Amino acid sequence: MTWTRWAVALSGWVALAVTLLPETSPLRWAVTVLFLLVCPGLAATLLWARQSFVSGAGPARRVEGAVLVVGVSLSLTALAAEALFLSDVFTLTRTMLALAALSSLLVLASALRDRPRRPHRAPVNEG
Repeated sequence: MTWTRWAVALSGWVALAVTLLPETSPLRWAVTVLFLLVCPGLAATLLWARQSFVSGAGPARRVEGAVLVVGVSLSLTALAAEALFLSDVFTLTRTMLALAALSSLLVLASALRDRPRRPHRAPVNEG
């Protein structure tokens, strides 16, 4: 896995750990908001995007990718929060746990998809 994938996979767990800080802590707010705006969408984009918007792309492609990442992140955050809210168990910690697990799973799935594959060897017919 690349360092980007490691950072995205671990960021959710760091954000979950930061929720243990007092509610008025600026560090808690900054890390939580940054995670919710970027990481779930980046994990999903790494899985489903054909070409990375980070490497070898022009400025317009990077802006397009950033908007996609933020939009997908906000959508996944809203879906997770709504599901927990409707089941009457909503808390920030539970939402962060769900999104951290989802982000890690998406990153691992993208790493499995992009791993080099061994060529398939046809069976030898000895007949």
